[in-house]
Amino acid sequence: MTLGAEQLLNLVALAAALVARHGIADAARRSPVAARLRLVYGLVAALLALRLGHGLWPAKPVVAALMIAAAWLPYATLRLAEEIVRRHAPRLVKIAALAGSLAFSLLALTLGLVWSGPAIAALAGFQAAMTLCVILLLTANRRSVSPAERQAADMVALALALSIPLALTDFRLLFPGLPVRGGAFALLVLVLAASRLSGEDARPRMLIADLLLVAAGGGATALFLVVSAPEGWRQALFPVGAGSAAMLALAILVERVAMRRDGTPDIVGALARVPADDGRQALLAAHPMLSRGIPVSAAALADFPQETLAELARYRMISAGTLEEGSVLGDAARDLLQRHAATHLLRLSVAPPCFLAVSAGGLADARTDEELEVAARLLESAP
Repeated sequence: MTLGAEQLLNLVALAAALVARHGIADAARRSPVAARLRLVYGLVAALLALRLGHGLWPAKPVVAALMIAAAWLPYATLRLAEEIVRRHAPRLVKIAALAGSLAFSLLALTLGLVWSGPAIAALAGFQAAMTLCVILLLTANRRSVSPAERQAADMVALALALSIPLALTDFRLLFPGLPVRGGAFALLVLVLAASRLSGEDARPRMLIADLLLVAAGGGATALFLVVSAPEGWRQALFPVGAGSAAMLALAILVERVAMRRDGTPDIVGALARVPADDGRQALLAAHPMLSRGIPVSAAALADFPQETLAELARYRMISAGTLEEGSVLGDAARDLLQRHAATHLLRLSVAPPCFLAVSAGGLADARTDEELEVAARLLESAP
């Protein structure tokens, strides 16, 4: 049995989603953004696996499961966007997203076992409308996040905007007769964008560079086919070019995940290169994450009870997952992090309590925490 173009694209996109989900497994245990992103990856992988399963066994239960996965993806994406910008979506939008996901799930389990044209069009409209709401959430009123995180939000918003027309081509009743459908590419664009969230290159132009590279690879393959292949092969121009582009996107993703897992510690390496006689300012200037940090002096902490500050100062490094959510200390730490659009607080002194608020991005993992712990030790002891 040979794979058709659509099955091959779905298979490549499935591999990309699984690789990306595995790559943030550690970060998901510590970062709310990574946890939400892992859920999105899981739904994407389920959606693609069910598409492949439907091609082999187009039974009603597979159709129902496929539509349920598609119905819940917009709601999961909305929750991810909330974590990225650290702000809740408007109540009406959240209710609409939840109600839509529940309604289409119910339809899939009852009348939707054999989906009609209007039902499929309604699902496409729901997905497009919710994606627009997510884009607006990512691009409006972002004062609570750092400039680097605003760039990351813009990158995800761009990926979502590009995914809308690509995803709509999957609805055959709306676009019959297309040689290649773009649903798998829509998911690949989102995965490529998300793979950059943990690095310094989480910017829209870097995503555009990735997509241009992928398009160039697919175009080069198609051009080679036109020039050198027999006449009969030229009818496969679009499928072969699309498959090559998808494979290149997967290769980029695998390399990025491998580099993130196997790379040498960045912050610790930068600090190690600072001469031993240099003071705190030289250490802060050694790495962009530290140099962009915001000093939180005793004056900026004046509205906190002294007992709470003394307890917080017992911790050399504080992140959102350090302290129990709902506790007095946990709420105080989260308040400080939100005030300064930070992911971590590094202790600079115990008495008076002073911290450095830094932003490590939404996908900070255990290695980042360990590096910042070392940085906090050095900063506190430096003159």
